[in-house]
Amino acid sequence: MNHRFASILRFVLLAALLLTPVTAIASGDGPTSCPAPDKPLAAGPVVVQGWVINHREQPVDGGRTPTPLSITAVASDGALVNAPVASNGFFQLTLAPGVWNFQMQLPEGWDGIVPIAGRAGLAQTGCTPLPGRAQPYLIVFKIRRLFDVTALKWEEMPSGTVQPGAGWRITFQPVRDPFAIQQVRTTDANGAATATLTPGTWTVYETGRSGWAPVTPSAVTITLDQYAPPGALDPVVFKNRRLH
Repeated sequence: MNHRFASILRFVLLAALLLTPVTAIASGDGPTSCPAPDKPLAAGPVVVQGWVINHREQPVDGGRTPTPLSITAVASDGALVNAPVASNGFFQLTLAPGVWNFQMQLPEGWDGIVPIAGRAGLAQTGCTPLPGRAQPYLIVFKIRRLFDVTALKWEEMPSGTVQPGAGWRITFQPVRDPFAIQQVRTTDANGAATATLTPGTWTVYETGRSGWAPVTPSAVTITLDQYAPPGALDPVVFKNRRLH
């Protein structure tokens, strides 16, 4: 993200606080119409602009997600206005004065940070009265792609039999990524350890044990692309041989 966009985004995040919902709507609910305004709203243009950004506060290309991103504004009278999310994450809606709820259906594998929404859920700002005014209203949707990455551990015994390795320590380490946090898991009875990771480069490595020799590399580096098609990922496999 360049400095100019970062400065604009900080302003947008602050300005977005001006959109104060009058009715909270639980994330994950279906599209919900808003109540009529308590009193007449000022006439004039209602232009709503904003961005869709990821967990790194970088624009999300609305055309590269598994299903194209769009913002839907739902009015108190049930009217719907839609706007696509552009390649730079920008969207704009032209509305009439009223009470509006802004919604975005999240693609498979994505969840909502602001507003909060589960994976493939419906992110909603809540109902907000918008009187006409000369300046645009500004909002931001912050979302992220998530990947469930599994490491499988196998143990080869002196007899040659192979069994799942339980109780092994597996570390998922981000590579030069200040937006990600190292995760540590222990393999279960099936030899599996799963962590939920964000896009970027990760090194997955096992912690060795005395009396065991690695058969496969003890560390594997993977790269996760936020625009990759949804679906299960191949597991990272570790295998050790029991020494005589």
